[in-house]
Amino acid sequence: MNLWYPPILAYHRVHPTLGFDSPTIPPEIFEKQMAILAKRWKPMTLLDLVRRLEKNRPLDRREVAVTFDDGTEDNFTCAYPILARYKIPATIFIITDNIGRAGSLGEGQIRQMTKDGIVFGSHAAHHAYLPKLPMDRVRTELTESRKKLQEMGLAADLFSYPAGGFSREIAQAVREAGYRAACTTNRGFRHFPIDRWALRRITMHANVAHPLGIWLRCCGYYGLNRRLRFPS
Repeated sequence: MNLWYPPILAYHRVHPTLGFDSPTIPPEIFEKQMAILAKRWKPMTLLDLVRRLEKNRPLDRREVAVTFDDGTEDNFTCAYPILARYKIPATIFIITDNIGRAGSLGEGQIRQMTKDGIVFGSHAAHHAYLPKLPMDRVRTELTESRKKLQEMGLAADLFSYPAGGFSREIAQAVREAGYRAACTTNRGFRHFPIDRWALRRITMHANVAHPLGIWLRCCGYYGLNRRLRFPS
């Protein structure tokens, strides 16, 4: 039985211009990070990680999963060519109400990336902070976004909590909506048994461009002393 799962790295924007309201990494730094992962680690799809957790199959200490939140257009124009160059699979959690809007991924871009193995999951319909919503609205955010992705021919098996906010009741709603797993950015221990609807991630920043910095985040000990925080 698995007592541990590989590190899940969390990105947002990859863009030459900094100063956005979400974490942004310049393309040249992102490329350095991906080159290190491709050379020293074993990038895997998040869905493959989840499948193996479901079946209690062995997981390799050298494996790592790459994810993105929001689904901004630079994921296609800047990050995607680098991912393709280093043959690194990734999961993009997209705000489904933003699909096709200025600055966000369009359906054509999503379909092209899907052909190259990029997996798309839900980041809710409107990126609402779920703990602040009544549960009927939470369920609407979950089901509407999943339906939108499924209408595009995507499996929509994975979910990412906007701003990492969730509670046990919200996690249960995610399960009931049909998602196989969900990611958070909240700090926390890796609980046993592993909770597939509260998979912790490691947020990546532009100041991590050295193999040692990548190792510290991927070795399995990063943030072990930080507790999971459920919003009140």
